[in-house]
Amino acid sequence: MSQPHRLAADAAHQFGGIELDRSKPLQFRLNGRRIQGYAGDSVLSALLASGIDAYGSLGETTLGLSESFAPLVKDRSGEALPMARLPATEGLDLTSIGSRKVRFGRSAGLGHRIDGIADAPWLRLAPAETLSADLLVIGGGVAGLAAADDAASAGRSVILIERRPWLGGDARYFGPLGDEESPETVTNRLIDKLRSAANVTLLANAEAFALTGTSALVHRIEGGRGRVVSITATGLVLATGSIQRLPIMAGNRLPGVATSMAAYHLAKRYGVVHGKSAIVATQSNYGYRLAMRLSDAGIAVHRVTDVRINPQSRFVDFAKASGLTLSGGHTPVVAQKTQHGVQVAFITIGNSATSLELNADAMILSGPFQPDLALWMQAGGGTHWSEGKLRSRGEIEHVALAGAVDGYRSLAACVASGRRAASHLFGGKTNAIADPEIDAMFETPDAPNLIAPLSAAPPAFLDSGASLIARPVPKVRPALTTYAHAPSLGDVAASVELSIIAAADAGAVAEERGAPGGDLVASDWQAPPREPDELPPWLLARLGPSPVRLHLVVDGKRRFERGALVYANTSASDPALAIGVIVAAAQDEQPGGMALMSAAALGKADRFIVETLEEPSPARPAAAG
Repeated sequence: MSQPHRLAADAAHQFGGIELDRSKPLQFRLNGRRIQGYAGDSVLSALLASGIDAYGSLGETTLGLSESFAPLVKDRSGEALPMARLPATEGLDLTSIGSRKVRFGRSAGLGHRIDGIADAPWLRLAPAETLSADLLVIGGGVAGLAAADDAASAGRSVILIERRPWLGGDARYFGPLGDEESPETVTNRLIDKLRSAANVTLLANAEAFALTGTSALVHRIEGGRGRVVSITATGLVLATGSIQRLPIMAGNRLPGVATSMAAYHLAKRYGVVHGKSAIVATQSNYGYRLAMRLSDAGIAVHRVTDVRINPQSRFVDFAKASGLTLSGGHTPVVAQKTQHGVQVAFITIGNSATSLELNADAMILSGPFQPDLALWMQAGGGTHWSEGKLRSRGEIEHVALAGAVDGYRSLAACVASGRRAASHLFGGKTNAIADPEIDAMFETPDAPNLIAPLSAAPPAFLDSGASLIARPVPKVRPALTTYAHAPSLGDVAASVELSIIAAADAGAVAEERGAPGGDLVASDWQAPPREPDELPPWLLARLGPSPVRLHLVVDGKRRFERGALVYANTSASDPALAIGVIVAAAQDEQPGGMALMSAAALGKADRFIVETLEEPSPARPAAAG
């Protein structure tokens, strides 16, 4: 089969793809091109295995395909579905949705002209079915599985939904801590137990997209078709885990560039890699763990670079012993796409000149993790910035957080928090949870997110999703798209790190972008009545003590709009230099407008400029006419 990015079936660490049945090859078409895969593939994983890793172009920049950034596809029925959640099946005939600027031939990309991503059409659909249970668990990682098991063991009905096609979450990526059981053992035991329980319903390929109280709207794919399901429950556990952040460097979304978590799941679940060689850039010890597994599976890992100097970890020691080349104190500055893969330039701490250049088929970025609080905020929960992350704040009746989304790190703590969350919702005990970590003497703590020096091109995106917000570069206009999206949690976190948003404001900004979705509707709210001459206190203070009302005119016809700023005749149009503002229309339909003016400024000038909507207009006091 023509799948150049597929690992061997017997690759080490099950990197041949645990979801695949290789005895059942299949074929389908996308945009007229034949794609090969196996039973168990998603449409996206089959594309990536075939070497198709580019979505298209945003301006002059080519962006890669990923689970979080891919066009919707439709079959002959016209139904739009996400390719990351749509199972690949024999004989599918699909078309990717969106403008394409090049023919989809034998190239490595879909050739789309990226103009943002339109909202998914199912966001506007009415539910086709309503389900109910005592407990709804959103998230099928170890914390969600443990919460479901605790409630089911107490005799309660449970519905658990997971957006991915499989259960188990991200625990396998991190591995066990010390002598604790492996994530595989824990998750498989919980999954087997829940599957055999009559009072538990497990729904994979089911993504919650709206949440009100303890009611959720869910888009589920089953049998190659999607439908919206409404689920209501007495209690709700949010076990939505964490999102791996993008290091902020130029070229961080090129084809062949992926986060370490995405690279791990592609290999573990589907046996897919971005080529036969890789560079791993990390700020944590887990990047080394992935690099070793990729090397064992047959990938040539050219270098593992770390922004930290001389990091200490059992994973670092294992990587050295396995013969990998390691470089501490190196920061990747820019990645460029070449005919032979990806070329990455690095600098060392304290230097601005490039000190190292590496080439490989793929670059894997191991960035920090941000709790996925999107649904928590939809339910009305608060957030705040703490220890380099947006974290939850406050409580919501009948809703509980569990696992990594609540800040827990170890496998044992995530399992315990899931059980405690379910117990708490039904009046049970809420014992304290130990979340042990290896001492910093033995395991160097993670570094903050990697922020490379500023580079004009290619863009450095703040997150890997649909918002397409890039790091601001002086004198470079940002790429604007037709379909704008609110900043993601990753965008907000990166904006704090870049000092675009104050840390104290991050929670408010995140909560605003995380407000419940849906169409805006008119409300019956009305502004309280106000006396005609009443002015807001902040405006009085802005113009100094004892501001003066003055009728300004320019000719016998023009009227000035309320809110127009007034400047001295010699001042530039800078709001900070305004000496007055039009606060009301002139009386008796007279031209001009009533301005509130700084008394100090009036003593120095008798000619002014009013910044109207059309253009700046000269103005003078009416009494001077």
